[in-house]
Amino acid sequence: MKRFSLLLLSLSLLATACKKDPSKPDPSLEGRWNSRSTTGYNYNAAGQLLSQDSIADVSFYMVITPDSLNYYDIMNGNSWGRHKYSRQGNTLQYSRAKCTITKLSEHTLSLRFQDVDRVPNTPYSEWEDNYSR
Repeated sequence: MKRFSLLLLSLSLLATACKKDPSKPDPSLEGRWNSRSTTGYNYNAAGQLLSQDSIADVSFYMVITPDSLNYYDIMNGNSWGRHKYSRQGNTLQYSRAKCTITKLSEHTLSLRFQDVDRVPNTPYSEWEDNYSR
């Protein structure tokens, strides 16, 4: 009986420890995001990864508002462009660009861009931009 009680106590503690804190909201996409790196992915026509290259890129930052993405030069603050966007789940679309939010936390954001000009049965590339705040 003691083992059974201990098992029930352990299971109840485990269940309460695994619950998501309801008072903590999901991280916000909105705000300023500083560019950190870009990773390029090259695939063959069958979709197999051929190469992956990462480079540090701290040349710009992005400000996301409820309806637009705004890119700015880190050195002088000049705008690189403002784009109205739409969001469906983890997919953002603006102008001709389409990307997936692959990581979103309080301090990190990763956007994976698809090749919108991809021709079926040909090699293609994708890239992922990584940000912090």
